[in-house]
Formats: sequence, C-alpha cells, structure tokens
Amino acid sequence: MTRDLISLSAFPKSGVTYLNFLLFHCLFGEDADVHDLEKRYAIDIHAHPDAPFAVPGAPRLVKSHFPYDPSLPTVARTARAVYLIRDPIDVMMSAWDYANFVRPDGAPPGDPDANPAFRPFVRAWLETGGGGFDVAGTWVGHVRSWLDQDAVPVHRVGYRALVDHPRRELAAILAFLGLDVPAERQARAVERSSMAVMAALEAHEAQTGRDGVFFHPELAPGYGRGRRFVNRGYRDCYRTVLTDAERAEADRAFGPVLRAHFPQDG
Repeated sequence: MTRDLISLSAFPKSGVTYLNFLLFHCLFGEDADVHDLEKRYAIDIHAHPDAPFAVPGAPRLVKSHFPYDPSLPTVARTARAVYLIRDPIDVMMSAWDYANFVRPDGAPPGDPDANPAFRPFVRAWLETGGGGFDVAGTWVGHVRSWLDQDAVPVHRVGYRALVDHPRRELAAILAFLGLDVPAERQARAVERSSMAVMAALEAHEAQTGRDGVFFHPELAPGYGRGRRFVNRGYRDCYRTVLTDAERAEADRAFGPVLRAHFPQDG
C-alpha cells in the first residue's frame, strides 16, 4: 500500500484543530475556503473518510484520532505523522466539556463541581488511564501506540508549546515534513489561526447555521446551551482541579508515559 498521507494525529480534545488551521494557512492559497478545512484540505478522517483532497499535488493532510495500528487503512497509508500531545488532565477537562456539548441533556457551561456527575467522571478518567473515546482507546494507550513505534517517522509537539510558541513549533513541523514555506507566510498563518480568529469563525458558523469546521446541525442543541469548541483553553488542571488523592491517582495512571514522552515545555 502506498504511503501518501501526512497524519496530524492526536488523542481527542488535544488541540489538533489548531494545528490544522496553522498548516491550512501555510499550505493553501487565498481562494481556499477555511470552512472546508476538514472536508477538503486537512481531512477529518472520521467525519469525512471518503472525501477527496482539494488540491492535486498538495500535501495530503489528514486529521486522525486513531491510535497507531497498521491494520487500519489510514494508518497503513501514513508516510509521516505529527503527533500532538497534551497534558491528560487538561484533556480530561476538554473531554468533560465535549461530553456536555454533545449530550442532548448536557449541562450548560459553569462550575463543573456543581454537577454531581463531575467527580465520577474524573474518577473514571483516572482509573482507565484516560478512557472515554471509543475511536482512540485510552490516552495512555494512544500516546504509547504512536510514540513507541518506529515504522512511521513521528514529530512530537506539545500542545502548550504550540500555543505559546507557534512560530517556533510551526517551523519545526514544516522542517520535519520537508515543506518549504516562506517565513512571512508562516507568520501570517499564525495570525490567522489565533484562538480569537477561530472563536470568531465558530461564532459565524453557529449564527448562520453553516456546516463547517465547528458547527454541525446535530450540535445545534449544545450551541443553544452556550457550549463552544473554542473556549477555555484549559491548562494546569492537574494543580487546579484535582484533589490530593486524585493527583496521586493521576501520578500512578499517567506518570510513566508523561516522564517518557511529554515535552518539558509542552
């Protein structure tokens, strides 16, 4: 099988949409419609598995939450992968928000501790090593699957580093992929991919009902409750959200993988 794909890989709720925006604005021209980013340019392989790439000859980017498993056709076609890794407790909080987004009876935004379901959610996350997304397996298993294999070259990038130092990290990603993008275009890509710009795009899609990067008709109830994909930008939740007992459990569940694979500035 031909290896012709560049996989933008991450466990769900790790921030891979931000990475998609950066590469979209680096690699595609002004006539490319950003609303079609995950349908035609950096294709979301889960939502649009049969979508054709918009630009023949351009890098064939796919957004994927699959763990590394060469029996999966998309993985078997992967030539290189950029692996985005985010702190598992910050991921947990984004997963909590997402669960309330997609459930018809999900809670509106607010203090999670006001919701009696929150602490059981935390306990399940810690006990499973970050379980809850069928497509991805556990956080622990997903990270190990990509970063402990050597069949596909992988460039690891920490989500926090990408947010805090986007120009540096974007340049390193492009170098790994062998893509020559002028520095001024990289700088414009960073400007056009900011959290504020993504939030404005999401607001526009929600207000107009346009099926795009963020808004999809089946998510309308969640939007009606005030939920958003681009919102809190969780960080340091290990320190601010967990109890002492939960931190001890998190250390047991995630510590070995974090020590092996998590970037120090990530």
